[in-house]
Amino acid sequence: MSTSAEASVAAHAQSLIATYAQALDAGRPADMVELFWPDGVAEISGVGTFEGRDALREGYAGFVPSQPQLHLVGNTVVTSSAGDEATATSDLVFLQRDESGWAVRLVGRYDDTLRRRGGEWRFQRRITTFLP
Repeated sequence: MSTSAEASVAAHAQSLIATYAQALDAGRPADMVELFWPDGVAEISGVGTFEGRDALREGYAGFVPSQPQLHLVGNTVVTSSAGDEATATSDLVFLQRDESGWAVRLVGRYDDTLRRRGGEWRFQRRITTFLP
């Protein structure tokens, strides 16, 4: 794969991952679900596995924040890319604000499988793990 193609895949991956974090923090579960293919899967450690849009919709409905929050995602690395599929790994820090101010609530990692169909990239599988 050319450097230009690799850069394009990395840019699409980072944009998709950031859009997910923004929708999650803004309490827009419908927007999060649209970032997955209809047969997409989200595995969230300690929460469950949601497969397909209906299950994703039901699962993410429970993630609407009751107080301000931020998912800071960084160190995203595209670990493989071939044709219309790519994998990426990102680090995650989840902050929440309460009456005492902002505090780190958890640290974790996203392991993503992204697919391109019709020129559009979406999540095929997103695995969220939390670090002790």
